[in-house]
Amino acid sequence: MPALIRSVALQDYEWAAQAVAVDPYAQMKRLGLVLEQPISGDEFIPYQLFVQLLENTAEAGRCPDFGLRMGQGPDEYFEGPVVVLMRHANTLSEALALITQYGHVYSTVFQPTLAPVRGQAGMVDLILTVNDGRPASFKQVTEYILVSLVRALRFVRENRGDDLLVMFPHEALSAADKYQAYFSCECRFNAPFAAIRIAEAELKRPLPGRNELRIKMATSYIDSRFPKSGELVSEGVRRLLRQRLGMGRVKQADIAAELSLHEKSLQRRLAREGCPFPQLLDEARRDYFVELLRQSARPSLAQIALMLGYSEQAALSRSCQRWFACSPSELLQRH
Repeated sequence: MPALIRSVALQDYEWAAQAVAVDPYAQMKRLGLVLEQPISGDEFIPYQLFVQLLENTAEAGRCPDFGLRMGQGPDEYFEGPVVVLMRHANTLSEALALITQYGHVYSTVFQPTLAPVRGQAGMVDLILTVNDGRPASFKQVTEYILVSLVRALRFVRENRGDDLLVMFPHEALSAADKYQAYFSCECRFNAPFAAIRIAEAELKRPLPGRNELRIKMATSYIDSRFPKSGELVSEGVRRLLRQRLGMGRVKQADIAAELSLHEKSLQRRLAREGCPFPQLLDEARRDYFVELLRQSARPSLAQIALMLGYSEQAALSRSCQRWFACSPSELLQRH
């Protein structure tokens, strides 16, 4: 599976590039990343291009701390679904497990793992897999991910974070006081890997914002709106159409919004899968219609029309003729 990252990260990139007098769209175009403006954040882009984009921009803007700047984006960062999951987890250990389970919302390559620190009892490293074994080529993206994760850890721990140790697999790119300003904790360079070290006891400490109901709401939101790796977006559309047929919110724009996709992006992805939206809607109505007919306590045809999202029973009759070459009444007799 190709390494991908969700283009929501480019929203951080856009303002950070402009802040160092670099045209973000020109830099993206150089690498073949042509996205709609403003960036919607609902596409997946090749991870390697994202990595190169950050390196190129740091060089063009003569800004060695560009990745760190990106990681200091607006507070909307904390409203993302995965950070919300972390915020309401019972413990930090559970929060990190949720990152692993739902990291596909943002990227197919970000898989943090916990490992005990050799020779330091009671300490663990949260190791970040953010490169392909060539850390010298991934300095900016490594720093971007590290500072973003430290921000998230501080958020879920209500600003506790000075007990962390942040490790970089490369030399310092800026002065020590800059790293202190970004991280407010100890930083170590030329480490074997990118990681955040923390006391193991902290993983088990209850988080202040824990809330089981919000965890269930957030996981339900992610499961319905962000297809897991390998799942076709058309499958997510089918699920949402079935849920919303009788609610009158079955237009393509409505479903795109539920999936956190731009309408045109949804249209393109469905086209690639050979499942245009009108076809999916028609199939959802047909399948639900047959299911309703099989129920022992069958609703009236007028009620069924409303349950399928039709404004009138005549529209149901026309669809039934197209699906089964007969009227709804004739189909009822068959059943």
